[in-house]
Amino acid sequence: MSLEFLLRGAKNVLILGHHNADPDAVCAMLAMQYIYNALNPKGAATLVSDDVSKLSNQVLESLTPGATVSTSSDKTHDLVVILDTNNRYQLGSSVESLLLDPKRTIVIDHHGINPDIASLAEHTIIRSDTSSTCEIMFDLSKELGVELTPAVATLLLTGMIFDTRRFFYSGAEALSTALELIDAGADYSQSVNSLIVKPERSERIARLKAAGRCRIHLLGDWVIAISKINAFEASSCRGLIELGADVAIVGGKTSKGEVRLSARSTNKFSSMTGIDLGSDIMEPLGVVIGGHGGGHANAAGANGTMNRDAALVRSVELIRDEISKRNGSKECSS
Repeated sequence: MSLEFLLRGAKNVLILGHHNADPDAVCAMLAMQYIYNALNPKGAATLVSDDVSKLSNQVLESLTPGATVSTSSDKTHDLVVILDTNNRYQLGSSVESLLLDPKRTIVIDHHGINPDIASLAEHTIIRSDTSSTCEIMFDLSKELGVELTPAVATLLLTGMIFDTRRFFYSGAEALSTALELIDAGADYSQSVNSLIVKPERSERIARLKAAGRCRIHLLGDWVIAISKINAFEASSCRGLIELGADVAIVGGKTSKGEVRLSARSTNKFSSMTGIDLGSDIMEPLGVVIGGHGGGHANAAGANGTMNRDAALVRSVELIRDEISKRNGSKECSS
């Protein structure tokens, strides 16, 4: 069945994003709601995420102050559309309970394919070579003949800018899509300004703590930084990369006992080693922490319930093993 057939035939659609939904996920969710309403004006769409990141809330307040992303839904839905993830565990436990039969579930994502995707959704649009889910949403709008408003075009451009780090991690196709969105009325300045935020003191302290607790491993020419904190794992990873690490992996542990791992690497590291943080590092670490992991070559994460410290130790071993395989089993120092 085509995406258009499924959307036109659904009366009540549930649009889901991953937990701690970032701007790419949230902007894609809002674009999907717009596309669905354009195809099915009498239909109802509900947007749900286990939680929305602070930056995403800022984007919503700046670009679409009337939009609502709920943490759950008590409505009856006949179709589920999952955006920016193809892993049920990254939806969060409260949202996972809202899933329907795979025959009534669509996944639209740009991450590496989850081997268990068939148990989640029968209908999938996964383009791992695309820089963001928002870019996929723009392509789908054209395929479905849905003309975007300037406001929706701005949302999609914002999601792209965020996921590509202002097009630092992108190619010619993403830049071409951005130009098309601007031609469609997207406001580049508004998009960029919605993403500018000065970290609050708690986040800055977390970054400093991560730096202070950092353990450095030298694997050949590469600098691997490992640390642990209680929150702001992704931000701390970015901070360690900015300080000079080629790879940064930070483990967090919430008050509820949830273990979260976040990883970042430089473009040079991924291009020269061929190591994909999502499939090569975070997927196996997901097993170690009793959960699941995945993501991109340069940015990935895992969520579980145990073994944070053991997972951090194992992360260095996995990176060392991958480098050795690609170097013909040459020794790596630590």
